[in-house]
Amino acid sequence: MMTNKQSFSSNNKFVLVPVDLLKNLKELSNGTEYEDEVRKVLDSREAIENHDVTKLPKSAVVKRVIDGDTVELFNGTVLRYVGVTAPEENEPFAEEATKLNQELVEGKEIKLEYDNYTSDKFGRILAYAVVDGKNVSVELVRKGMAELVIYQKRKPFIYQVQLLEAQEQAKKQKLGIWKN
Repeated sequence: MMTNKQSFSSNNKFVLVPVDLLKNLKELSNGTEYEDEVRKVLDSREAIENHDVTKLPKSAVVKRVIDGDTVELFNGTVLRYVGVTAPEENEPFAEEATKLNQELVEGKEIKLEYDNYTSDKFGRILAYAVVDGKNVSVELVRKGMAELVIYQKRKPFIYQVQLLEAQEQAKKQKLGIWKN
């Protein structure tokens, strides 16, 4: 139970909901204000589950930034940036990374570019967000707010060279996560 000093803000909370539960809730949402949102999420899930890039969005408007490397699109789909990881909540520079991500994309239309992998184990789509001609993953890494993630037994990322160059530049300048 919450005390008067505690507060709960659902605006910034991200909750993973099993697709089967959403499918069961679809009928219950009929005729409610949530009907369209549930339908959009389920429609995009089908494309994600089938790895059908032709059905994945090519552009979208960012509804909200979840953290430094994850956003929610207006259709309810969650996008995780490919090839990078930003500090998580309560880690150094997490707030700064989230703020930079907000400045770059929140409320803006972004173009989505897909790499070799289009979804992760959490059902999020994986893509590069491009806004005003800038790759957001590269920008986050360049400013020291995210780092490149390389998987040894996978194909190299499309933008791996640019991400490596941006990371080396941030390390040399001791920016953000590379400060120490």
